[in-house]
Amino acid sequence: MKKLILKAHESVHFAGDLSDKDIRNIVKNETGLSVRRLDRFTLIALNAVDRLIKRNETSKHLALYSAAEYMSIELFQSVIFALENNEAIRPYDFIATVGNAANFYISKEYKINGPNVFIGASENILLKTALLAETDIELGHCQQAVIVIWQINNKERSCHALLVEQIEDNSKEITNEWHSTLNSCNDLLELTADTKLPMLLNLNYN
Repeated sequence: MKKLILKAHESVHFAGDLSDKDIRNIVKNETGLSVRRLDRFTLIALNAVDRLIKRNETSKHLALYSAAEYMSIELFQSVIFALENNEAIRPYDFIATVGNAANFYISKEYKINGPNVFIGASENILLKTALLAETDIELGHCQQAVIVIWQINNKERSCHALLVEQIEDNSKEITNEWHSTLNSCNDLLELTADTKLPMLLNLNYN
């Protein structure tokens, strides 16, 4: 029997009062990517995934699953304000509101050609994305998956990038089991630089 494991984890954290320009400059300087037209929602995800991909070996058969309670609130607000003021909406902004812009840019930049899914959820976010990843790995649609989860509030904008894969449950690679319940994305706060990896992901609903 196989188990889904967390192989690697990276996260980025930005103060809530940083402007798009500030975040853009930070991300551009660290990643070297062209980020001129990207909103902060996409920027922080690119930053987290960039660290994950550069610091770990990944399979060519890679999938992408991401989740947040909401998509880019600032982006939607800018479009609404433009409509109210009879101003033209920037084409890139419009495209981002009707599609999954963050996943598009991530998959394009890092050549992720497997399943590509964004879900909006406020509960069991990690559990839901992990179950999607596990299903596609079992079906042979990918060998590994990148899971991206945003945590955004007034004080801080954070994004977590996780690399997951399946191994036999008796594998010597397993060093620890995550016993915390996966009822909310706050469980990600347990992942620190000192966390021993890989670890089993608890995919039980109870």
